[in-house]
Amino acid sequence: MNKPLQIYYTLPLTSATAERTFSAMRRLKNYMRATMTQKRLNNIMLMHCHKDRVDALDLITVAKTLTDANDRRQNFFGSF
Repeated sequence: MNKPLQIYYTLPLTSATAERTFSAMRRLKNYMRATMTQKRLNNIMLMHCHKDRVDALDLITVAKTLTDANDRRQNFFGSF
């Protein structure tokens, strides 16, 4: 039930936005064709479509959340 809502909320509102999104996807897919899975492409495209929200993220908080998940990550990345 949530999947259709997710798709609906990520749809661009105008055709110009849709064209820019598909152009960005084509550039990105060509650049990373060999190493990108569908899940990763979807995540990157969502970040591209919602650039304003991504730019507002506090990267230190995100890094801290990532490294605090387990001890191995904290040993590898260090603490923030």
